[in-house]
Amino acid sequence: MTDNIRKIPLVKYADPQTDTTGAYLPGRVFTCLAWGFIFVLAFGACLYHSMTKPIVITSANVSDEKIFDLNDRIPLSLDSQAPRGTVVFTVPDGVQASDIVTENLYNERRFLVHVCTDNDSYYGSVSAGGIPVDTGKVSGDSGLVKDLGVIYDKTGALLVFEMSGVYEYTLTMNENTVTMEAVNPGDIFDYIVVMDSAAPREAAGVAADVVDRCAKLLYAEGIRVYVTDPELAEEGRVPASELVTETDADIYIGVGVSHDGSDHHGIRTWYDPLYYVPGYGSIQLSESCLKNTAIETSNRALGISEAPEGSVLYDINMPAVYITLGNADNADEAELLREDAYRDRLARGLYKAVLEAAVQMGAREE
Repeated sequence: MTDNIRKIPLVKYADPQTDTTGAYLPGRVFTCLAWGFIFVLAFGACLYHSMTKPIVITSANVSDEKIFDLNDRIPLSLDSQAPRGTVVFTVPDGVQASDIVTENLYNERRFLVHVCTDNDSYYGSVSAGGIPVDTGKVSGDSGLVKDLGVIYDKTGALLVFEMSGVYEYTLTMNENTVTMEAVNPGDIFDYIVVMDSAAPREAAGVAADVVDRCAKLLYAEGIRVYVTDPELAEEGRVPASELVTETDADIYIGVGVSHDGSDHHGIRTWYDPLYYVPGYGSIQLSESCLKNTAIETSNRALGISEAPEGSVLYDINMPAVYITLGNADNADEAELLREDAYRDRLARGLYKAVLEAAVQMGAREE
């Protein structure tokens, strides 16, 4: 596990539940429910809503980089008197919903809540005799939260929740009480994809970059994508096989590049021959990924192959594929892989393959 939490909040691209530029997704909350009304009526409806209903808190893109050291974490106790699947905590007087930012670090089963406040003793303070004298209280489902702590800095308090699994979260605030609900992803999303890339340092980061580009395209279609973080230390990272299970994912796509010597070029896919389901399975997904990326890039399709022994594909019980986007040892192909436009075409090929899979598996209409 890393010693630091990086960029709080750390949002590489807009979360589908909060990105107002994309399509509507289940679980996404709008502050104003009256977009279709004329301005005056919409303003009145929003004003009435703000006075009578709890405020929903969501994650947001923030440009400021804040570094918190986990070694500074103060342990907090969790009162178990809360409904199943929820956490309830108070915030200092004067804190507004806009002062609270969340981040779901699902690759670490960690959820962060940053409260912007100048109160540096609200949570976790004790007297000289070791008696708790803090004002802030946190109650929650003990089966949901494995550990809890707070880190203070000049910007406020960071509540760090170590969770028992991978969840989606909604937070609502009523006066100075925040209620956090944890929901299984499969209960709110119609189609879920786990994309697993090689480390950004591998072959100029082509695999990680293409995965990010593809995820953005899929988000706009209402498809939830969980992207692994290969930069995390292995002992602190949720394994891909567990991530697909805990998110109730529909398909898995591993993405990398090959190193096959300077004489070869092209795109290839691998599948698990031991996993078979009638209709649409790993072979069909492998064929679709190969076909669509090769067509989009006008590159050579090297075919589909059975995954080698020890591949993560054998640990995943759903349609799964590993694709190499090209051969980094071939000078001409390596140059292509560095081109921005070429990466866009690779991402679009994977995007089309995912849409095809969603249709074939009955999650979308053609």
